[in-house]
Amino acid sequence: MGILVQSLLLALWAGLCALDQFGPHLGFRKPLLASVGVGIILGDMTTAIIIGATLELMWLGVNNIGAYVPPDVISGTVVGASIAIMSGANIETAIATAVAVAVPTAMLVQQINMLIMTTNISLVHAADNVALSGDFDKITPLHYLGGLFFFLSRAVPVFIACYLGANTIDAILAAIPAEILTGFNVASKAIPAVGLAMLLTMMMKKNMWMFLILGFVLSAYMGLPTLAVALIGAVVAGLYDLIMTRPAGAAVSNTAGTDEEGEYDL
Repeated sequence: MGILVQSLLLALWAGLCALDQFGPHLGFRKPLLASVGVGIILGDMTTAIIIGATLELMWLGVNNIGAYVPPDVISGTVVGASIAIMSGANIETAIATAVAVAVPTAMLVQQINMLIMTTNISLVHAADNVALSGDFDKITPLHYLGGLFFFLSRAVPVFIACYLGANTIDAILAAIPAEILTGFNVASKAIPAVGLAMLLTMMMKKNMWMFLILGFVLSAYMGLPTLAVALIGAVVAGLYDLIMTRPAGAAVSNTAGTDEEGEYDL
């Protein structure tokens, strides 16, 4: 499979992942699943999934909140994983390369997404005008046109980056000092912790930190595998739910019944 065909397939995959973000919501916009398509196209599933998992943790707390447009994790994942796999480097260098490429790519496409969303506002107003005129058949093409813009906003940058980047990636990697790649490799192991911390700041409440500490102790100090920690967490969560949802008057009513029975025996 030539580089042109691979780049076209990667662009198509990135565009479909973008449409999934606004359509079926099957999860293909997430780095872990987006990288699977890259692995299938380029024939290196192992490296693709490892890179996808790293980027998934790195961008764990990145979400659309209100009018905020986050860095585009779809294009960042597809381009980063693709160029890393095309470089043919070992897994550590591939991860460092993917992180180094994915972050600026995601930020660049973020600007394109803001432009596309601003442009699509005009389509919304056009649909409103068509609805007022009663010509409802013209609304559907406007929806498809907006979807096409979202598709191209990912497909075009991914195609350009993969097609041009594949021919120059060896020269770029050779020009980058080994110390810098080592730094990116170290950062790729630390950044997932930052992504998890971002997610925790949104999810955690004051009474939930004890569960986080419990999980950390079970994993880090007791050496339990992930499945065992998850099962223990499920049991603890079930017990916590039983305690918190227990009717407040249950204990009082039981105590009152005991007192009455005692008085009756006397």
